Amino acid sequence: MMEGLTFYWVAWTFWIIATFFMKRSEASRIKLSLWLLLIIILSPHVISVFGMKISVAGLFLAGTLFMFTAKLERLKAVYFILCSFIIMLAYVCFLLFELFDPVWLVFPRNGMLAFLLVFLTVMLQENRLNRILIVLLGSIQGDLLYALILSKYSFPYLVGSFAFFDAAALSTIMLTIWNGVEFLAAYYEKHYNQIEREKQKLS
Repeated sequence: MMEGLTFYWVAWTFWIIATFFMKRSEASRIKLSLWLLLIIILSPHVISVFGMKISVAGLFLAGTLFMFTAKLERLKAVYFILCSFIIMLAYVCFLLFELFDPVWLVFPRNGMLAFLLVFLTVMLQENRLNRILIVLLGSIQGDLLYALILSKYSFPYLVGSFAFFDAAALSTIMLTIWNGVEFLAAYYEKHYNQIEREKQKLS
């Protein structure tokens, strides 16, 4: 599969949902639409920073996520950064294992990476929106750290490549589905308990 295809499909899908299906009264609607559109537009562009090649979309993603973190309350921000740090380490460890021992990748690479990151994020964070943001922030930091490690051995590596965005997009989709399942489970449990209480009152 061509690199970047998963990213474009997911990004455009979320952009369509944000632009045409979210309520116009929601303040986050325009911000989310513009944010997604800028990432899509910037994704093909690459710049060089301190001798490393970094995609402009990757820089934009990291910058906006750090801005979001700075607006959180102190304790929440600390825990948010801690969670993203754990995701970063998991991301780097996966890529290093892939580099030195690719034989153990018995399933599609992006699927295995996304599953690992999503599993850790669900264990670490309860807030559904923060889960997605933590995966994205931890992944882009992990991609940067991986590039720094490879630079010690003069291996070229593009930070925020289409391969990175494919894995990030797949992680986002998996988290969205998981969040939806959790929401439905909580919804039905609430209504089931309400029905049971009404039955007890009538009996």
